Amino acid sequence: MAASRLTLADELSDIRAEIARLQQRENRLQALADDLPVIPVFRRGWPMLRKQPASTTVSATVSA
Repeated sequence: MAASRLTLADELSDIRAEIARLQQRENRLQALADDLPVIPVFRRGWPMLRKQPASTTVSATVSA
């Protein structure tokens, strides 16, 4: 029983270490993203995509 608890404690410790590592990586990546210049999505002179007009519905009359 003690061996399984020790194994679980080790696994929990490994998981917590992995979480800490991922949080540090997230912080580094966020710092990189914050330092990058803003790139505009649309620039003057670029053609803008226009929305297609809504399709018209055609109703058919059925005679009985």
